[in-house]
Amino acid sequence: MKRREFFKGLLAAPAVGLIGYPALALAEEAAPASAGASPSGVPRLPWGYKELDPMEAFKRGYLGYFVDECAGGCAWAILSLLRETIGYPYTLLPLPTFEEMVAARKAHKHIPVPMKYGAGGIEGYATICGALNGAAFAIDWALGPHLGKKVIRRLFRWYETTAFPTALANEYATEGKFPVKGKYNKPLPSVKCDSVLCHVVVSKWCTVTGYASGSKQRSERCGRITAAVAKKAVELMNAAIKGELEKAFPFKLSHETASCRTCHFKGKHYEQGQFARGFIACETCHVKDINAHVKAAPIPKAFGANIGTWMGIAAVGTAVGIGAHLIATNIGRKGGNDEENNG
Repeated sequence: MKRREFFKGLLAAPAVGLIGYPALALAEEAAPASAGASPSGVPRLPWGYKELDPMEAFKRGYLGYFVDECAGGCAWAILSLLRETIGYPYTLLPLPTFEEMVAARKAHKHIPVPMKYGAGGIEGYATICGALNGAAFAIDWALGPHLGKKVIRRLFRWYETTAFPTALANEYATEGKFPVKGKYNKPLPSVKCDSVLCHVVVSKWCTVTGYASGSKQRSERCGRITAAVAKKAVELMNAAIKGELEKAFPFKLSHETASCRTCHFKGKHYEQGQFARGFIACETCHVKDINAHVKAAPIPKAFGANIGTWMGIAAVGTAVGIGAHLIATNIGRKGGNDEENNG
């Protein structure tokens, strides 16, 4: 379908379709997509974004969790709002209404939704947090891979550095401000877990608080997290379409990760340390490795000459520290090795 034909079709469509077109055009400008529709007649991604209410996403995230768990609940929270705000083509998605979700929660039933499989770090495998997985799905669907990538990366970094449950989530749950009741109506301890992995954050929170992983308190914690993630995702998308993403959340890696990435990143030179990739906090899982590396590991392969150890060379340490600081503060704006090369 030609773009001109697509636009003519919208003029003949219901008013709700006309609402969606400006948002679709905005997303295409920020993240170019293939023009027109797919062979099935469905518009190609991205489908566009229009500013949403973060607090409504917050409430829906909590509701969504108790009907379809973390991934499905967070994706539903954002996509259902986009359907109500933009209309077509989000009306094509098989999403239950807000009223249906409330009824399902009261009846203690589940309703199939997109991303349901992401629960518990993907079918209980405890990998990526389901709330982040569901939010990333909605973000990419709305904004496309270019702008969406910047939003998603910041959402993940915010998650790593935030203590959960947030104070606002504790307040809403204990004071009955959410649309439905959860599993526990008292404040829960907030713990910063420095990870985006379900296994890590659940295990650390349970270890610190003394609650079992199968307890109602842990489940409630994840419901409150899903609410917070949906809210933050919408806040970042709102900022992104205004060109204020860096102001809303400057992307800054941890000092340890930035230091590691001076040598270890996605590259083509194995002997120089380029056998790793990613922005995830290295120190969460590699504390002993990092300490041992800093104290004793020789670095000839990283710099091309045998110049001693990390602890023995002050000049190199200073240079690495400066480089790490620059990476930590600027990589969000300039991208990075992992982004410059696809795959």
